[in-house]
Amino acid sequence: MKLLPKIARGDRGALEQLYAQQKTRVYRLVLSMTGDPYLAEDLTQETFLRVQESAGTYRRDISETAWVVAIARNLTYDALRRQSREIINETAVSMSIPVLSDTKEQSGFMFLDMIQELTQAEQELVCLRILAELSWREIGRITGQSADAGRKRYTRALEKLRKGLISVKET
Repeated sequence: MKLLPKIARGDRGALEQLYAQQKTRVYRLVLSMTGDPYLAEDLTQETFLRVQESAGTYRRDISETAWVVAIARNLTYDALRRQSREIINETAVSMSIPVLSDTKEQSGFMFLDMIQELTQAEQELVCLRILAELSWREIGRITGQSADAGRKRYTRALEKLRKGLISVKET
């Protein structure tokens, strides 16, 4: 691929090429983490702005795809933390519990509905592997765990999903 060094030198064509290659992967990952298609679109755009700004800091010990995905993941966590603080602040002001909309109805994506049954760590592993299509080594670098540990946790998460599907079919 080798687009990030070109982007660091200001090559807009390389940025457009990277965007074309990675935008769907990034959007699916962010959507799976947020459940909000509008926020996912905003964060996808923000990811590529950050890629453009930070391309000069890219280290070649990780693939370009994993680097872009890590940026998207970090931006998404930042956005979710901001949202959480805003909800807490609104609650403190109004002294009432906010009514959150049902993301299952909004998303319309069965995958998003299914993974809501997993822990946040399990959701992240499943999304990084399935949606971002990263290798176990890349996932380990992003999450700070060994490839073997990630693979084992992923297998357990998939087993949870299978059990959930079986129970849905039986009802």
